[in-house]
Amino acid sequence: MSTATRPPTSSPPVPSGTSPSGPGKRGPKQGGPKQGRAKKLVGPRAFKLFWDAHSVTGIIIGLGLFVIFYAGAFALYRAELHMWADPGMRPAAAATAESRLSVDDIVAPFFAEAMPADGSDVQVSYPFRGRPYYFVRYQTPDGDTTRTVQAYVNATTGETFDLPVGERIGRSALSEILYALHFFGQGGFWGEVVSGFIAIFFMFAVVSGILIHLRKLPKDWHTFRPRGRLRDGLADAHTVLGLIGLPFAAMYAITGAFLALVIILLGPTVLVVFGGDAEAIDATLNGFEMPAHEATGMPAEMLSFSAIEDALPASWDEVDPTLVYVHVWNDEAAIAQVYGDASGSLTRAPQIILSATTGEYLAGLDPMRPTALGGTAAAITNLHYALFGGGFVKVLYFFLALATAAVILTGNILWVLVRRPKDPRATPRLHRVLGRLTVGTGCGLVAAVPVLFLTTAALPIDLPALKAWEHVALFATWAVLAVAAFFGPSAVWAARWQLALGGVLSLLVPVASGVLGGIWPWTAAANGWWGILTIDVGFLLMGPMLLWTAARLNPDALAPALAGDGAAADTPPRLATS
Repeated sequence: MSTATRPPTSSPPVPSGTSPSGPGKRGPKQGGPKQGRAKKLVGPRAFKLFWDAHSVTGIIIGLGLFVIFYAGAFALYRAELHMWADPGMRPAAAATAESRLSVDDIVAPFFAEAMPADGSDVQVSYPFRGRPYYFVRYQTPDGDTTRTVQAYVNATTGETFDLPVGERIGRSALSEILYALHFFGQGGFWGEVVSGFIAIFFMFAVVSGILIHLRKLPKDWHTFRPRGRLRDGLADAHTVLGLIGLPFAAMYAITGAFLALVIILLGPTVLVVFGGDAEAIDATLNGFEMPAHEATGMPAEMLSFSAIEDALPASWDEVDPTLVYVHVWNDEAAIAQVYGDASGSLTRAPQIILSATTGEYLAGLDPMRPTALGGTAAAITNLHYALFGGGFVKVLYFFLALATAAVILTGNILWVLVRRPKDPRATPRLHRVLGRLTVGTGCGLVAAVPVLFLTTAALPIDLPALKAWEHVALFATWAVLAVAAFFGPSAVWAARWQLALGGVLSLLVPVASGVLGGIWPWTAAANGWWGILTIDVGFLLMGPMLLWTAARLNPDALAPALAGDGAAADTPPRLATS
């Protein structure tokens, strides 16, 4: 929906080259929205308030929201990006449950070298959907203290990638940089909180956009004129893409706000409703209480991880274990907390507690019958991360995320366009800055992301400083392009060359993958590395799209609107004309 536009004027058309109240001014009847049937729905004053609130909200959150959606499109392929970046992960990408090593074969070398400390926790993450590796983590005795043992393990070869203590994102940071960026994770806790509040205001922009466009939804749904005036094309793209992605945008606003602000929301709930008892709220969410597992100091023989799998009840026959926590290792009170993946399910998040010494069932729920609260929480997570419906849903999410990002940028541009004065020299400084900032933030990120991929492809995966260089590649390039947008004849001129740069660099990503990594699209397809193939094909499609968009931009036509240094337009501002 429209997030940063102004309604068409209600006055009669102004003859070319004239202004009802002089250069740069509006007549007394201009600026009011045409209400039509919408007036009967919300009233004239409410309609005007919704319009202004919609525009202002879009301007305030627009650039941050663009970053969230654009980075979020790549974050959908978080596991696949690990495979693209790290050659050691690729042989296992096409592994099936039958061809991969058993979990006991995975942990045996670790335990042979260093057993877990008594009373400690042992974590083993299983291959899960696009993630083709195991992850092992536990504490082992080291003199009078303990040290951490952790590593990624190739699911078919058993090859390990040791990680520094506290580091859990693999040898390349490419995937995690983009994942964290989509909720401002680089800013820590407060960055995530900011993203949550942006999601709340985004929902308000979606609702207000529906109300102000309600009167002409049938017409706007099928009005798109890419070959007409560029301004009309931008307005049509903003509205049509917004309408197509409306359910998606509303879903992401709600689920994103919940996931980002859940800690803040749960804090008062724990204090007021549960009297500060965090375990009580966990029991409410999970539908069962966590069994007592305090260490007794009595050693006991632990079940193997394969034996824990075999002890799962029949209701887990269609559930794949994804994570096993063994609490208080080598103690008779030890328990195994097992999480699972009910593939294709929207509301199921299977979890069960077994005795780690006998395999006895202690707590849990039938994975086919989640609780109302637990099912709702699972649905929010699965909806947000596209953990249901298979690869088709993920591809659909990807294109809808890019479409929403385009809606946001076109909204910012249209906000400036419809407020341009007749005399370009009278363009407010704020409008000029907004135009340049929109280009530097949006188009700059579009060009900086393929630089990140090219850096990862060019540098050795075992380079100690690889992660630092990946961060520099993205954020330094983005910063340079953002500053560069403030130079040159106009913001549109800057947008044109930055989009063209992004298009060329996007086309180079699969070339670099083939030349430097030996993985061409046909090679990836032959080996069953569908995640890598999806990423390379995605860049092959994005490159021409960005180049086409750059070619469609006309600096001479839009320079006055975004830079204030060209000829004035001949027509009064309108969102779209039929």
